[in-house]
Amino acid sequence: MESLFNTLSNWPWWSWVLLFIVLVAIRDIFVQKQHTISHNFPIVGHLRYWLESIGPEMRQYFVANNREELPFNRIERGWIYASAKRENNYEGFGTDRDIYAHQHIFVKNQMMALRNPAGHPNITDPCFLPCAKIIGAFNKRRKPFRPASIINVSAMSFGSLSAAAVNAMNIGVRKSGAYQNTGEGGLSS
Repeated sequence: MESLFNTLSNWPWWSWVLLFIVLVAIRDIFVQKQHTISHNFPIVGHLRYWLESIGPEMRQYFVANNREELPFNRIERGWIYASAKRENNYEGFGTDRDIYAHQHIFVKNQMMALRNPAGHPNITDPCFLPCAKIIGAFNKRRKPFRPASIINVSAMSFGSLSAAAVNAMNIGVRKSGAYQNTGEGGLSS
């Protein structure tokens, strides 16, 4: 036993570090199955998790807040990660937004709303959302029109959609009175 300790004590310090790294890599590849990043990238994956753990402190002082990143900010990514792991993805009622910032939008309830005048579009359908923009009015077109809805179908690659999907969108647009930007394609038959 004493000869084993003598042999191990004669190893240089870097061999102990190398042995530790090899053991961690073996554990990441063959033993643990919970973290795919450390499974696919055995040593570097731990660096990623460590950087993620100190990320809030680094962003707080150097980079950005929780809602400034694109295409998904830190709050949204946290919700996605929790949902994917089937963990608790609930969020509290508080906010980290600056509600006193310029142009922050509030939607306020009104206890006793004003009655709509006769002829208002919401008399017949209280859920109707009239479009504020009159298309063609700015350029003084001969026949400007106000779309029936603020919710419309934008241009998309209809070639990548099935014929049934395009027909379903066309039927929905017709029923809702919205308009559809057909973009590169055209209307289906």
